[in-house]
Amino acid sequence: MAKRGGTIINISGLTPVDDPSYRYKMPAVFGKIEGKGNGIKTVIPNITDVAASLHRSPGEVTKYFGCELGAQTTYNEDKDRAIVNGAHKDLVLQQLIHKYIDSFVLCPNCGLPETDYKIKNGLINHRCAACGAKEMVDMSHKLTNYIIAHKPKKPAGGKGKDTKEEKKSKKKDKGGSDDDKKKKDKKKKDKKDKKKKDKKEASSSSGNHLEDAVFGEKKDKSIGDSDAESVGSEPGVDDAGAMILAIEGIQAFLKENPKAKHTEIAEVVVNQQMASALKTHDKVQIFLRAVITPNFYKEKQIETNAPTIREITKKNPVMERHLIGAIESMWSDNPKNFTVMLKQLFDEEALDEDVILEWAFDGRSEYTTIDEDARSSLRAEAEPVINWLQEESDSDSDSD
Repeated sequence: MAKRGGTIINISGLTPVDDPSYRYKMPAVFGKIEGKGNGIKTVIPNITDVAASLHRSPGEVTKYFGCELGAQTTYNEDKDRAIVNGAHKDLVLQQLIHKYIDSFVLCPNCGLPETDYKIKNGLINHRCAACGAKEMVDMSHKLTNYIIAHKPKKPAGGKGKDTKEEKKSKKKDKGGSDDDKKKKDKKKKDKKDKKKKDKKEASSSSGNHLEDAVFGEKKDKSIGDSDAESVGSEPGVDDAGAMILAIEGIQAFLKENPKAKHTEIAEVVVNQQMASALKTHDKVQIFLRAVITPNFYKEKQIETNAPTIREITKKNPVMERHLIGAIESMWSDNPKNFTVMLKQLFDEEALDEDVILEWAFDGRSEYTTIDEDARSSLRAEAEPVINWLQEESDSDSDSD
C-alpha cells in the first residue's frame, strides 16, 4: 500500500493501538523535501494511500497539515501530488496524522475508524457504521470550512459510497428509463439544494445586530427602548458574537422549516450551541432569544414553543434553573414580562413547581446572571405567583 518501504501501522488517534491483530491498518505517512530557501516544500508521495485507508479525501488530509502547521498547501488531483510549504520531518507529519484521526476519523462513541460525514445545516457530524452513533466534530477547527466547501455531491437515491466501477455496473444493470428518472430526480434535488443555499447565504450576510436577531420585525412599539435592550443584552455569555450567530442560525432554520418537529428543532439548537462553542446550558438562551419577542403573551409564543423547550431541558431541574436564569436576563428591566413568562412556562409544564419555589427562596445563585437589585425586583413582582404555588403545594401535602 505504501510506496516507501511498505511500512504499515495500526490506525490510531492520540492513544496508540498496540494490538498486532488490529484489523484497521494504514501506511505510515512520509514526506520528501524539495527545493531550498523560501521555496522549500515537503511533498507527500503516499497521500492517496494514507487518505484511502482513512476513507477520506487526499485534499482534506493535505489541508489538515496546512491548518496545523500554518503552512500553505496544494493538492493536484490529476498529478496526485500533495505539497506542504516548508520542511517537515516524517515524525511531525505522522504525529499530525494521529491528531487528525482522533478528531476527524475515529468515532467518539466506539473509537473505531468506521465513520463518514453527515453534513446538514452547515454542521458536520460523524456517522459511525460500527455502532450507529452520530456525533459532531470539532466545529471550531479551520478544517471544517474545507470539509463543508468540498462536500461531495451524492447521486439522487444513493448513499455516495459506491466506487466508480460499481456505479458503472449498476447503470448497465438498470434500464434506460431508470437512468432517466435518476437524472431528473438529481436535477430536482440540485435545484432544491441551490435554493436552500441561496436563502442561507442571504440570511448570513444580513449582518443583523443582536437586537434584530431577537426581535426580527415583530418589535412591540408599545414597549420602551429599555425593555428592548434588556432582551437584547447578553449577561453571562462570554462571546456575544457566537450567541448572535447561534440565534440567527435557529431563526434561519425555523424560517426554512416552518413545519419542523419539536425534536428536530431541539437537535438543531444543540448543534448550534456546540458549533458556537457556547456552554451546554446556553442552549435555552439561544432558543428563547430566537423565538420570543416582547409581544410573546399576545402571540402565544410560550404555548407554541413549550414542547421544544421541554425537549431542550429534558425536564432536568438544573436545566430548568438555567431556563429561569435565561428569562431573568431577558426581562431584567421588565419584571411584569418576567412574571407572565414564568407563569406561562409553569402552565405549559416547561417549569416544575419545585424548581420555581427553589429559585424564589434560594437567593442569588450560580444560575443568576443579573445583579441582586434586578433580581429582587423580579422576585417582588413574582410574589403572587410564588404565594399561589406555595398554597397549591401545601394543599397537595394536606390531601396526601
